Amino acid sequence: MINKILSYFPDSVTQENIPASPSTDYFWFKEADARPIWVGIPKDKISESQLDLMKNMFHFVEPENHTHLSGAAHSWNRFLFHDGEMPATEDDEVRFIQFRLQVKDMETEEIHEALNGFFPDHPIIWIHSSFGIIIEEKKKVSENAEELYSIASTFESDFFVKISFYMGKFQKVTAQLPHFFDKEKQVFEELTSHTTRDNVYTFEKSFPMLLATHLPDYLKKILELSILDAFEEDKELMATIKVFLESSSNASLSAKKLYVHRNTLQYRLDKFMEKTGVNLKDFDAAVVVYLASLYEEIR
Repeated sequence: MINKILSYFPDSVTQENIPASPSTDYFWFKEADARPIWVGIPKDKISESQLDLMKNMFHFVEPENHTHLSGAAHSWNRFLFHDGEMPATEDDEVRFIQFRLQVKDMETEEIHEALNGFFPDHPIIWIHSSFGIIIEEKKKVSENAEELYSIASTFESDFFVKISFYMGKFQKVTAQLPHFFDKEKQVFEELTSHTTRDNVYTFEKSFPMLLATHLPDYLKKILELSILDAFEEDKELMATIKVFLESSSNASLSAKKLYVHRNTLQYRLDKFMEKTGVNLKDFDAAVVVYLASLYEEIR
């Protein structure tokens, strides 16, 4: 496979070890073999669609930003990305809160200082200028989704920058932790490549969205000819059904979120069920309709 890549991109370079100081003129990829090869493709020789394809075929090695690495952050960086020793922790479980700024090549000290101010007790690693991770130990006061939403809102109002967070799962600090983080990083990368509609994600929130992006064609066709037909004719109806299902089918809460009278909400629900023949009180049916609404939103 590497030989085919080199023949297609003849100006590429290869290395048997991870580049110590990878050139920013190249996109770097790692082959997932027992003895991997690192491949650098010149940025001016690859199209955007080719880059997306390469990212799906190989592990994309993003250039690291070492400017703000010291102490615990430096130890975690070595452990997660360079087979370093396991960092010393006060507790045996940690989780990773990933963050991504919706802007490219932003270099501002104020952004770094703001994140350090919001998370003073947690090591922060900037992978590159718009993406990084916060390491949180379980024994400390855990961050919650509401606090992350508040931080995201502050970033938008103070810096005019949208930031998205992915709140990972607590895991034991073992030699397998870097592999687990790599999987969570993949989830967040794929999620933000399809949507940035929300500021805070968890695995539970991400899972149905990622399922909706990987539906086989025959299932998409069935959805399009049944449930999505109703949504296509009435976008307001889709928004109503989606909010209703995301509100645990609570009619009062849904009506409040949509700023409509409860009777108006009920009318729209009845209209949807009449058009599709789908009973939203049935759990299995509700799951299918919710996946359909996510698919319609991101396609």
